[in-house]
Amino acid sequence: MFNAYAVIIILFIAAGLGVALWGGLLLARARRTRRWPAVEGCIEVSEPQSPENDLLPLIEYSYQVEGRSYRRRLEFPAGTFPQTSDFAAAYVRKYPVGRKVQVYVNPSDPQEAVLERGDQGGDWLILLTGIGAVILGLLMLLL
Repeated sequence: MFNAYAVIIILFIAAGLGVALWGGLLLARARRTRRWPAVEGCIEVSEPQSPENDLLPLIEYSYQVEGRSYRRRLEFPAGTFPQTSDFAAAYVRKYPVGRKVQVYVNPSDPQEAVLERGDQGGDWLILLTGIGAVILGLLMLLL
């Protein structure tokens, strides 16, 4: 017999596994960046609104590796949804145009670089939310 309750819980567990996997991938990438060497860079653009989202800032920076120039945009993890413009304003204050910054560069691919290396607090929250959903779903199946 078809049990809609069980199907919904299994879908909930699958979603939890997906979120946990996403969080794990974010953490793995963040850990890799900890070993990347730093080069000096410069903030080129610092605006409180990006074309994609009014609440996310547009921060662009340039840097050089082995005489070759690169330019990147500060990337925010997928799912970053600030509630107020204070988030963007804080980044614009932190990274004003002309500021010299440390840019952490992937040694095997200098086009890949970050301004902030290591895991962010939200990365752990994504992983733990996914794990919590899986545990909750499994408990609901047992009851």
